[in-house]
Amino acid sequence: MAKKKLNEAPPIDYGDGRERMSPDIEGKLKSQEHPLGGHQAFPDVDKDGIPDNFEELIASQRFQDVVQKVKDATGVENIDPQTFMSLQPMLMQAAQRILQIESQNKEVLENLAVELVVGEMGIPEGDLQFDAKLEKPNMSGMQQKPKEKKKKKEPEFPNFEMEDEAAKRLQKLDLEKQKRRFINSLIQGSAKKAHYMYHLVNERLNDINPDLVGLYSIVMSVNDLMYWVMPDMEGMIGGGGAEQAMAGKEELDLKTDPPTIKAKGLMFPILVHELYKGVMEYVSAHGLPSDPDMAQEVIGMEDTLPAEVWDLRLGPVIWEKFLEVYPDDFFDSDEQKRIKNYFYFKFVSLEAEQFLSLAKEILSGSQKGKDQVKKMIDEIVNQLKQEDYEDASGETTPQIDNTPQTPSVEELDMDTILDKINKSGMDSLTKAEKDFLYNL
Repeated sequence: MAKKKLNEAPPIDYGDGRERMSPDIEGKLKSQEHPLGGHQAFPDVDKDGIPDNFEELIASQRFQDVVQKVKDATGVENIDPQTFMSLQPMLMQAAQRILQIESQNKEVLENLAVELVVGEMGIPEGDLQFDAKLEKPNMSGMQQKPKEKKKKKEPEFPNFEMEDEAAKRLQKLDLEKQKRRFINSLIQGSAKKAHYMYHLVNERLNDINPDLVGLYSIVMSVNDLMYWVMPDMEGMIGGGGAEQAMAGKEELDLKTDPPTIKAKGLMFPILVHELYKGVMEYVSAHGLPSDPDMAQEVIGMEDTLPAEVWDLRLGPVIWEKFLEVYPDDFFDSDEQKRIKNYFYFKFVSLEAEQFLSLAKEILSGSQKGKDQVKKMIDEIVNQLKQEDYEDASGETTPQIDNTPQTPSVEELDMDTILDKINKSGMDSLTKAEKDFLYNL
């Protein structure tokens, strides 16, 4: 069979269903005119060797998953435009009932949300602290558009050495932006899947009110569908439409010891989502450039509301493909969760070019990618065994010089400090290192 050109690739696959996503979203997927469009980590061909539009492939999968969840939660068999209009009152009624029930059980649900995230993510005791609130957040100040860096005044005479350095920096910046965009899709994708973690505590939620789980299923599934059947939110952002639609917010406070994940959510599943996202943000921060100026520039250009909406659409499938490289039993025990976390940390810590190369292999499901991941996991397992042995025996690997060295301000960087926090906790930091973090 002859290879097709990209623009001849199969369109969105709706399966046997009558449901359709919004035409403008479908159009942006086809033209790749969206924040994840044509990403460097996306495979060029599918397993059949035929060029594909990867965004359309994963969007097809995600849309069918979302539609099925709505059908399971509501009992609606076909979701056409008329039926969708009837789902909106169902959504509002379910949300009002949830808020009524939760208002009488706020503290219990806030504690349960933290417990659920800590347990499922395998967070060691004392590594992080949490401030979880069941309330609608204030969304003011959220970045709506990429920040444009101020242009420096051009020199009167050309300096070829400076031009060469500027070109190299621009190339590195582009790679770092691509890396951050992919990491953001993993953060949002994993956190979006966390929307449904309430199923893991069904019995405890039933003890509060037996209606809660069913109500959550209606609200979360219909909300997910809205991301696909309503016009793209990017056009609404200037008018604040997206801000009003957001029901959760998280932030990372590095000034506390240990660091604090602060999260607010309108209801329990959203609060879990924000807590999960906060932890992922904390671990993923190690993937930012070590140069603080470049790190801020990358964040300013990539961490925007329009991009977040597309991360929520496509990120869940990207996260699923990322999880597929783990061994099947990697989610059963605390030790395996620990190794999984270390691998993610090691993955986001790769240099941008190496990171994007491995990400592409992972998404393609190639044997090369699986072999690379296995090698990294084996290294982690051996490292942890050595650390556990040293902790148990009191023996350490001989050091040439055990004299503690306090780094100068010039030597301090985010990358090194976060690595130290991840390995040994906040208490291992020197005063200079803590001051560096607090003054960012």
